[in-house]
Amino acid sequence: MTYETLAFLAKTFGPIWMMGFFLIVVIRAYSPKRRAAHERAARSILKEQAPEDPK
Repeated sequence: MTYETLAFLAKTFGPIWMMGFFLIVVIRAYSPKRRAAHERAARSILKEQAPEDPK
């Protein structure tokens, strides 16, 4: 396999693969089925905070 062939494959299929990966991430992030899990993750930080000591 020559450099030109490898560079052509990378330039052709690299962006296609990255676009597919991006679409999968977006679909998973905005899926209504995962809303509860996202809400739990967003609120989990708030549960672990200790109350502040007012002085």
